[in-house]
Amino acid sequence: MITRRQSLLYAAGASLFSSMLGLRQAVAESSPATSPWSVGLGARMRLVRGAPLGSPEAPAAGIEIGLEPGFRTYWRMPGSAGVPPVFDWSASKNLGAVSPDWPAPKRLEEEGVSVIGYAGDSVVLPLRVTATDPAKPVELVLSLTYAACKTICVPEKGEASLTLEPGAPEGLYFALIEAARREVPKRVQPAVLGLERPQAARLSLEKDDPSLALSLNLAVGEHVLDIFVEGPENWLFGAPKPIANAGGGELRLPLLDHPKWVDRAAEIPFTVTVLTDMRALETPIRAKATS
Repeated sequence: MITRRQSLLYAAGASLFSSMLGLRQAVAESSPATSPWSVGLGARMRLVRGAPLGSPEAPAAGIEIGLEPGFRTYWRMPGSAGVPPVFDWSASKNLGAVSPDWPAPKRLEEEGVSVIGYAGDSVVLPLRVTATDPAKPVELVLSLTYAACKTICVPEKGEASLTLEPGAPEGLYFALIEAARREVPKRVQPAVLGLERPQAARLSLEKDDPSLALSLNLAVGEHVLDIFVEGPENWLFGAPKPIANAGGGELRLPLLDHPKWVDRAAEIPFTVTVLTDMRALETPIRAKATS
């Protein structure tokens, strides 16, 4: 038998649960899951809400670029042609820091020129967001300059804004952002790929064969699909090629461009993104130029 005291306790608990549920729904309703689309020619852009603001691991938001059939857009380092996206967050409020994560790109052909970017229906860049005051909402305001290309390249400028409430639950597009996050190359130390060894990264400026040669430690049965190298201004490398009569981890990336003057005594910093049929990794390396 349920006593009157138990009945009152059950009623109070149900009322509290209902109030908490109502508060959660009210917070969710006051925090839109997405900004309106900013529509361009061949592409459109918006901000989407992800994990709760302040989550240590998962991104709190993302940038989604929708592409019309046949269109593509560029990675942070677009290759020998193209325009990398430029982010302007200056109109945001209570924004301590924001940084995009970059899913692994593809090498694409554009009018006979190799570029690096994304194709398909949409591209999502997860965003790491930190509030200046964690107790207050973050008003994300983005002005994004980017390009959408098919037979010609169209300069685009997207505008979007989205409020992230500190108490809001994960957004409706959380799974979309998480799927993109899983495609982001993992940042590792050079030793994971064997690139900490002497002569594992060899930069040659010889006129007949300028290149960056890499000696990678790969797992049994692992094959390199592509490698992208980012360096200081004006350093540009082509697609990797196996080195003749060497192991599967010995590859050479032809040097397509470099600064007019190179200090042979200095170690030049590069970021190497390695995509294999087993994993996607990103690591910093340093190499001295020889000629």
